[in-house]
Amino acid sequence: MTKKTISEQRIAELADFLQDKIHSDEIETCGFLRQNELEKMLDANRFTIRQVLTELTNRNVLEHIPYRGHKVRVHSADEREQITETRLLLEQGAAGQVMMQIDEAGLAQLHEHAVIFAKTVESGDLQAQIRANYTFHSFYYSYCHNVFLCDLINELREKGIRVSRNAWRSSHVSAQSRDEHFAIVEALKNKDLLGLQNLIYQHLNAWKKDTNTVL
Repeated sequence: MTKKTISEQRIAELADFLQDKIHSDEIETCGFLRQNELEKMLDANRFTIRQVLTELTNRNVLEHIPYRGHKVRVHSADEREQITETRLLLEQGAAGQVMMQIDEAGLAQLHEHAVIFAKTVESGDLQAQIRANYTFHSFYYSYCHNVFLCDLINELREKGIRVSRNAWRSSHVSAQSRDEHFAIVEALKNKDLLGLQNLIYQHLNAWKKDTNTVL
């Protein structure tokens, strides 16, 4: 594996930071991103900002419109269907690995992440909900020992987050996600692999009943 230069590491770090801002809905993303605003936010010059935007375009977080600029990529209905199908195959397959690897301490910490998310639902803090949900699932997949599988899952989860950001404004969706988090913890505690896989199926396909449901 080629070691990144300091400059490449800096671009990757800034790209991660901006990507998190996009996912948590902390910056306006309905139009084209303004480079002058990004320069202030990231404390970087125009050349560096262009490199960051190129990096996020390569990640498929952004799309570049010639002579206009960069904007957050929006997936079509067909793309969303394909993302869901692929995620289902990967995440149901990873469920067994997570169940085998997670220990009592991990279960306790995962439950705590579920509690934190529940508190954000109660508070109605949209950005906190998105961050807490991301943290819950990131911790869950830290117990999947196949790093290549985890990378694919996280990449597709990020696409799901971008597709469904506005869904977090629905109290029904937030409450459903809260309950599913606790159900996931219980399924892991009980070594109920089939139950866990069914939860994953319901979670990923819920948008077909309600197009605003979070993936």
